[in-house]
Amino acid sequence: MTDAAVTSPDTTVPESHLAFRRKRDASVRGPQGAVALVTTAWVAEPTEIEGVPGTWAPSPAGDGLQVTADASAEIVVDGQVVDGAAMVYSHDSMTPSSVRFDDRRTAFVIGPDFHGRFALRVWDAEAGDERGFDGISTYDYDPAWVKHGTFEPVEGGVAFEYGKSQGGSMRQGVSPGTIRFEHEGAEVELVALPDGDSLQIVFADATTGAATYDVGRFLFVKPRHDGTVELDFNRAIVPPCAMSDQFNCPLPPAGNRLAFPIEAGEQRPIFADSAPAE
Repeated sequence: MTDAAVTSPDTTVPESHLAFRRKRDASVRGPQGAVALVTTAWVAEPTEIEGVPGTWAPSPAGDGLQVTADASAEIVVDGQVVDGAAMVYSHDSMTPSSVRFDDRRTAFVIGPDFHGRFALRVWDAEAGDERGFDGISTYDYDPAWVKHGTFEPVEGGVAFEYGKSQGGSMRQGVSPGTIRFEHEGAEVELVALPDGDSLQIVFADATTGAATYDVGRFLFVKPRHDGTVELDFNRAIVPPCAMSDQFNCPLPPAGNRLAFPIEAGEQRPIFADSAPAE
């Protein structure tokens, strides 16, 4: 089943799930959706970035990047054409900047990373069409994979290690607590990364690398005030690195690698030269 298919009326599938699939599909296909990311360029010194105009350098104040170009380059930062030097503030700052190069290409800055560097991320709104993106294959909706669990806060958090999809040294994560649910009579315990007012569970299971994306999937949950939490694995999604190699996604920590198959949620993105998993 693809994203396009789940939008058709089906009385066995809750409308809330159909709405989730429609929103997810629109987000992935958007002008700054996962399929549209074509460049992530980390900048440590003045440099030119392939595919876009201007000279890009760390900002003097260390709070983003500085771009230098004349007006003929037609770079627009925060609504103003750059003619000289302009600051581009990080996407996570109090005043994030937006960049536009033309009708297809936009950008923003991310960072800093562990080394204090910032990167320019460039998005091409037509990249998905050029790559033949045809949605994301999914399992059929299964109410049995809506699990009811508990979240137990832990003072100081639960420390764990995890890798990244582009390799490098292991990262240190801290889960604010543990998430538990039952599957076939056994208790399953997971850790998660904070994500705003939600928790991001990065997991692998017995379908990983076969029916589902090779490095794992994400599930976002919101614990309730009473400690209960709903884990709807029908909303498990493939990470953005499944759709663009310009993303560097977290990998499942050891404790989140499950021995049983979770046959629910997204499987793999479908491109012109690929087919959905069986």
